[in-house]
Amino acid sequence: MTDNYEETIEHQFDSFCKTVLRNQARNIYEENRRWQNRFISLEALTPADLSKLYSFDNYKAENISFSIFEFDITVEELLVAQAIESLSKKQQDIILLSFFLDMKDVDIANMMSLAKSTVHYHKENALEGLRKFMEEYADEK
Repeated sequence: MTDNYEETIEHQFDSFCKTVLRNQARNIYEENRRWQNRFISLEALTPADLSKLYSFDNYKAENISFSIFEFDITVEELLVAQAIESLSKKQQDIILLSFFLDMKDVDIANMMSLAKSTVHYHKENALEGLRKFMEEYADEK
């Protein structure tokens, strides 16, 4: 009877182990199926989808900021920022207000208490100064 009893216990244990392994295998297959449904290979992504997956860090050291009236304007392109810095304060203000804040000459003139023709004159001279600066230093960068 002990041999039969031991054999029965062995068969029950064997059956139990097989059941545990079968259930574990089902759990693993189910988890793999969930992962495959949730995740996509990077190779399967379109360029538009890939572009959403990265970002660029911008550090203050790479930008130059200008303060005009109540506005803070950050220029990310170093050469452009250096060219603007080479201008007089009045020309800087006019260029930044005109091209970075899209203000009209009339609005700039009202804000700076100048005539519209004076704003236009300073803007034209500033653009010429920027052009010369960029031509001179563009080859060095």
